[in-house]
Amino acid sequence: MKINPQAQALSTAQRTNPVKPFEEIAEGMEANFTSHMLAEMRKTIPKETPDSSSMEYYNSLLDYERAQTMAKSDSGLGIKKVILDQIVPQHMKHYLKNAAPQVRQGMTKENTNE
Repeated sequence: MKINPQAQALSTAQRTNPVKPFEEIAEGMEANFTSHMLAEMRKTIPKETPDSSSMEYYNSLLDYERAQTMAKSDSGLGIKKVILDQIVPQHMKHYLKNAAPQVRQGMTKENTNE
């Protein structure tokens, strides 16, 4: 019997939480969106003199770190939860720690007779 090399590469964390890769992808997408949004919001602030290139770089790093912090928190923009609802296969939704009971059971409000 041959063992699949990909199965061997699975870490213990992935075996106990198979949706971890999906969560990381969704978190990264929320962080990218938030970082871009913060940068665009910063452009709307009126300035007397334009920022130097070093200040622009510092602000971009600051926006990136703020976006990462927001994406990792449970009270971020909520984009991560929406993305997870779309990309996690239905049979794996019960692994999501923040999923609503209806979603964990594979039932959404649209699927019920309420």
